[in-house]
Amino acid sequence: MSDPIRCLEFFSGIGGLHYALNIAEIPATVVCAFDVNMIANQVYEYNFGHAPSNKTIERLTPKDIEKFKADCWLLSPPCQPYTQGGNMKDIDDPRAQALVHLIDLLPKLDKPPTYLFLENVKNFEESQSRAKLVQMLDEMNYQVKECLLSPIQFGIPNHRLRYYMMARRRSSIDSSSVQQQETEQEESSVIQGEIHTKWPFTGEYQFEVPELCQFIENAANEDLQYRVPEKDIIKRHKFRFDIVRPSDNRTSCVTKAYGSHHLQTSGSLIQTQYLDVKHDWSDPKSLLELGLRFLSPKEISRLHAFPVPEYQLQSNDSCLTKPRLFNPPHCLPHLNFPDSVTLMQRYRLLGNSLNCWVVAELLRCELF
Repeated sequence: MSDPIRCLEFFSGIGGLHYALNIAEIPATVVCAFDVNMIANQVYEYNFGHAPSNKTIERLTPKDIEKFKADCWLLSPPCQPYTQGGNMKDIDDPRAQALVHLIDLLPKLDKPPTYLFLENVKNFEESQSRAKLVQMLDEMNYQVKECLLSPIQFGIPNHRLRYYMMARRRSSIDSSSVQQQETEQEESSVIQGEIHTKWPFTGEYQFEVPELCQFIENAANEDLQYRVPEKDIIKRHKFRFDIVRPSDNRTSCVTKAYGSHHLQTSGSLIQTQYLDVKHDWSDPKSLLELGLRFLSPKEISRLHAFPVPEYQLQSNDSCLTKPRLFNPPHCLPHLNFPDSVTLMQRYRLLGNSLNCWVVAELLRCELF
């Protein structure tokens, strides 16, 4: 049996990429994770049993990296440099410098990673950061695949459009045979990058999306701690909240502001009362009869396909490399939060995280 693929997990957060690796059932191990968020590191250690390094990524040297003998880099760098909320400063944003540093480290390594996986927000595909990374990977003879995909396309009732990059370094044998056969058009397509927007990339499947009721907890409907405060509803005149019912099969993207008074575009609200009442967007008081509540952290964890307790279904039987119909992951460890992590901190951590199932399927079917 070959040795497990040795992975480094950069910008690890609560471990979404690590969980995805487990869900994908790839023979791989995370030999070290890196993040400076102390609360996220606390959650990571609570679940995986070892704490990520909080050493600033910009200070890592080739020697620091090479000691791990890593075959794969997993990266989920900060998204703010590529969002309107973060002023879209791109490569000039200080929060982008850690990724830039890692790109600059790649050619300095005696043995660069064979595999690289990166996740970020939409707009990253148009960034200078992405251009710099793709140029470096092209110069180092990596084959690159890129896509913009949402969990909806994988059979999960949550819209969370994200950019993903998968890169695999060609061997010297591949270099001599493949590169000689590639046309100029094919070579330029690697640099310019075709962005796949269908899943699978061939578009030969279309997965049915289940109703939201399969992801939410009935008991939470009556739990007042998740109710949207009346004052936050009343003060938003004519604002059209994204209101969903358990019978719906779509929710909007949950952001790090979810659960707070920032209700605009932070995520869907669940309707818990079904009286024959017509609400009027120009009269926010009419919305109070709907019993609007936030998704709970556990429900968001389910929508983001983290393995969570008391949500275990029969696992999927499938070919190792063909796309699978979504089934709630059952692998260990489950995602749990220490009691010391507050409700708002949980929302923020989950809003900054990723969809584990989407990443797992891309790892299974495209990267490895």
